[in-house]
Amino acid sequence: MKDNVKIFLESDLLEKYLIGSTTEEESIQVEHYISKYPDVSRQYEELQDNLENYARSFSVSAPQEVKEQVLQAINKKATSHRIHWFSVAASVAAIVFCTTTIMLWLQNNLLLEENSMVSTEIRNLKEDVLSTNTKLEDIKDQFVVLNNPETRKYVLRGNQRAKNLRTVAYINPVERLSMIDVVSLPELPEEQVYQMWAEVDGVMINLGVLKKRNEEKLISIPFKENASGYNITIEPKGGNEQATAENVVANISFEQQ
Repeated sequence: MKDNVKIFLESDLLEKYLIGSTTEEESIQVEHYISKYPDVSRQYEELQDNLENYARSFSVSAPQEVKEQVLQAINKKATSHRIHWFSVAASVAAIVFCTTTIMLWLQNNLLLEENSMVSTEIRNLKEDVLSTNTKLEDIKDQFVVLNNPETRKYVLRGNQRAKNLRTVAYINPVERLSMIDVVSLPELPEEQVYQMWAEVDGVMINLGVLKKRNEEKLISIPFKENASGYNITIEPKGGNEQATAENVVANISFEQQ
């Protein structure tokens, strides 16, 4: 399934469209997806069927006593006031029908809102599970890195441009894992960031923008085969595609360790 269709189905636009609570722009978007993507069309038809089945399960018949009273009134006046009592019966039936319709409409709206809430809770639960699994994997990787005798430790210290910069890199070539502990990063102007690079065959490979230390002591970085060293540079906000050689503030060569 295409990503845009998956994202659309995980939203609540179909449910809102079904009960008429979408904006004009949202309605156009929903109708476009229904007409273009079979998966969306099937989901919409299922929602319609579910709503119809729900309405049937909660259908309310007119009270028996009301029906009997109407018939009795019509029989008493059948000769002299036939037209009048037919009008009364029709009015009573219309009132009962309208009341039942309103009740069903309210119940249907409530059901759609509950479905939307349940869908949101399920989606949030999936995100929590995914986040927890990711954290567990990070903890597992940290354990492997820190407790494996094959792990090598490298300390990067800043030069005159970043005297207080200190970052510790842990590399395990056997497990192919790389992690860093950002001990301290000097403040930079808002429009600049620190960026880390791995030097492979004389080429600087981007390892990402460095951020200040957070609750997670170690941060995973991409493992680069045959890397001969690490460099940290100052780059424009958002990072750079290529390292700015004149802005190197820390570097270390693995061959010298």
